[in-house]
Amino acid sequence: MTLTETGRPQAPAADMTRASTRFGIAFTVCQLLVMVAMTVFVLPHAGSQSDPAIERGQSVFDAAQLYRIGNFAFMAAGTLLLGFLGAVHVRLRRADGSGALATVAVAAGALLALIWPLGGMLHDVALETASTGADLRILAGWDSVAPFGLAFSVFARVFFVGAIALALRAGGRNPWLVRTGVVIVVLSLAGSATLVSGAMFPLLAVSTLAFEVWVGVVAWRWLRDDR
Repeated sequence: MTLTETGRPQAPAADMTRASTRFGIAFTVCQLLVMVAMTVFVLPHAGSQSDPAIERGQSVFDAAQLYRIGNFAFMAAGTLLLGFLGAVHVRLRRADGSGALATVAVAAGALLALIWPLGGMLHDVALETASTGADLRILAGWDSVAPFGLAFSVFARVFFVGAIALALRAGGRNPWLVRTGVVIVVLSLAGSATLVSGAMFPLLAVSTLAFEVWVGVVAWRWLRDDR
């Protein structure tokens, strides 16, 4: 007698891809909400760059719990990008049968979802160090971990956006997304110079905002294309 194991019916592959695509929209929405919340409720406690380091460090230390909550939300929102990578892989394999674009985009996306959120964890380490009685001036210096981490993540972002833009171009649809992707790549590379000069941070901030919105728009267009 032959026994046949009957498993639960699996969701169609298209449904799984759509679920992954929705993570792209969730990433955009959550990132924007966290950025607004951090700007309004957390970052004002850092004081002004012109303030003495000890005063800035004390201000951050006094708001340590707010920073920890903000860092947690920041890390959780950033890693939502991982859920979007499944849809990215499927879409790019359709556009490029060799799998080269899909491989580059997934690898770059995984790095992107790690590098910048890692800055939140490192800032938590600085807060914990300060709580042991260390010189509070270290917190003034550790404020730079977020912009530096963001600037470093640009190199992964360029490959991620570039691979998706090439796939969109190969598909011949949504040319405006291809053009805006190219603009984001150029602005991002210019913003990465924040690692050299803080004067480049405004470009980094603008390109980051544009990137987050672009990901959400790409995900939204893919969902509409599947209808």
